[in-house]
Parts: sequence; C-alpha cells; structure tokens
Amino acid sequence: MQRSHTIGVDLAKNVIQASVVSCNGKELSNKEFSRAKFAEFLASQKSGLVAFEACSTAHHWARFAASHGHEVKIIPAMAVTPFRQGHKTDKNDALAVAEAARRPNIKAAPLKSLEQQSMQSIQRSRELVIQERTATSNHIRSLLLEFGIVIPKGLAYLRRHVPLILEDAEIGLPMAFRPTLHRMYLRFQAMEEDLAFMDSQVNAMVKSNDGCRRLLELEGVGPIGALLLYATLGSGTAFSNGREFSAYLGLTPKQYSSGGKTNVIGISRHVANRRLRAVLIQGARSYVHKRKSAETSKDEWLFALKARGGAGRAAVALANKNVRTAWALLTQGTEYQKHPRQQAA
Repeated sequence: MQRSHTIGVDLAKNVIQASVVSCNGKELSNKEFSRAKFAEFLASQKSGLVAFEACSTAHHWARFAASHGHEVKIIPAMAVTPFRQGHKTDKNDALAVAEAARRPNIKAAPLKSLEQQSMQSIQRSRELVIQERTATSNHIRSLLLEFGIVIPKGLAYLRRHVPLILEDAEIGLPMAFRPTLHRMYLRFQAMEEDLAFMDSQVNAMVKSNDGCRRLLELEGVGPIGALLLYATLGSGTAFSNGREFSAYLGLTPKQYSSGGKTNVIGISRHVANRRLRAVLIQGARSYVHKRKSAETSKDEWLFALKARGGAGRAAVALANKNVRTAWALLTQGTEYQKHPRQQAA
C-alpha cells in the first residue's frame, strides 16, 4: 500500500526539524519545532511513515508517533549520511532521513518498548556503578601507595585492609588525610550497596519475565545476558531470521568480495552492538572453559570446534549459535530443548 506521505525527523534536545515528503518524492514542508509543538504536529498529521535518525530520544518519539497511528522507522545514522545533500544542516538532515526511510533496502533499528528500555537503562546504570567502583578502588590504592601502604589486587583485599589502615595510628598515614580516606571508603561501600540492589533488581526482572527465563537455558547465558538479549530482541519481529539478528550484533563474519571471489575477514570490531556481544562472548568463554565433558550433541560440536580452531573461536561460534537460538525461542514462543549426546555403538 502506498503511503500518503513521509515525515523525516532530525531530533535534538530542544529543537526538532521535520521534513514532510509526498508519496511522489516532493518536499512539502521543512519546519523547526519545539518539543511541545512537535508533539502537537505529530498528533495532527494524517497516518503516514514517520522516520527518525537513531539517536537520543528516538525511541520515545517513535513510540509517541506509533500511539497516534503512524508507521515508524528508526534509521541508523550511517544509513542516513549518503542521502544528505549539501551542507550538514538541520533541514538537510531531516530531508535525508525522509529519503533514507523511503528506500526499501534500508535496515531499520528495532523499536524498543517501555519494558525493554527500562531493562536496558538498569543495565547501563549498573555498568556505570561498576566503572565508578573500579575507579574509586584504584584511586584509594594509588593514594595509599604514595605513603608506602600497598593493598593487594582484588576488592576483597580493599574491604579488608582499608578499615585496618584507618584504625592503625602507627602505619605512617598522615592524620590530615585520614578523614578524606574514610569518606572515599564510605563512597566505595555505597557503590557496592547500589550494585547489590541493581543485581537483585536484574534477577527479579529475569525471573518474572517469561522470555528471559527461557533464554537462561542457553549455554553460557546468565541473568545479564538474558536481560540484554530480551531488551534488544523483544518479540523478535524486527528481524527476519536468526542470522540477521546475529549480524546486527556483529557475530557473523564480514565479507569483502568482488568479481565472484568471496573473502571472509572475521567479525566486525566497530559496527555492532558491542555491549551485548561482549557479554555473550564472555559467557560463552566461561562455558567453554568450565565444560570438561560432552553431555549433549551441542557440546560435541563445541568440543570438536575447540579442537580445530581453539577456545576463542569456539566461544564466538557458541555465542553466534546462542543468538540464533534466542531469536527462534522468542519468535516461536518455545522452550529450549537440549539433545542428549548419542552414544557410539
């Protein structure tokens, strides 16, 4: 069915540019709106295709447009750039988004629901707390080292040694620095409490969500991996098959082919969902390392691959297979079945 019009939107924090293009490709208008005026503009428009460049607030506005009967697309920035003509301005960017959305071969980013976005937000906050805890730990260690006080590696040693250092009056730590060290250690403890709370929140969300619960059955997928998989994949309808989802995460080999000659050059290190891919590969590495005997047919395949290509390649291949299986589980609503190893006659 031919759409009546296409609206390309260039988003910003306070100023939003919208370009309206007719079904014949003619630009009808290209105006600047405030946030409130843009909401009124979307609500007053007839149903059509509204396209946003993938950036901050894109999912919020896409959900808002969908609630008013519009078809929505979120276009990656790399796909929009080739369609921009002239200088980089808000008007040209909005028109480029509309032009990219009209092309049938442009892959749109999946739209996240409120549940998916809340899951992702919890995990992003958890990552931030982990980074701040690590930075605070290193800060405390490095300052104490200037006074000749060495704390071994590991958070457990930090928890054990800092209270003893604060109580020891003859260890050589100046009295002027002791109150500051105490406050830094209190900040470290507060971040540990925040992290424990977020971990309990993640576990509760995974247990209460049926999709996450089924994803936990996959080899090498824990609560964090299941949460991020569901937050990214959702119902799975945004991807036509498991391989497309795996390519979206950057787990399939890149090709650099020409003249009928195919060259496979490994997975992409830059264009991918690197956060989720890192979690999945780390979980797969842990499974490959701890698994000592093959109990299922999948373990047999994994052990044979490990013998041929090494543990690293086996882990990436396992993550790739898990992602494809996750797509099948969520799109078909089935349970994960482990096939027992077939005994040799």
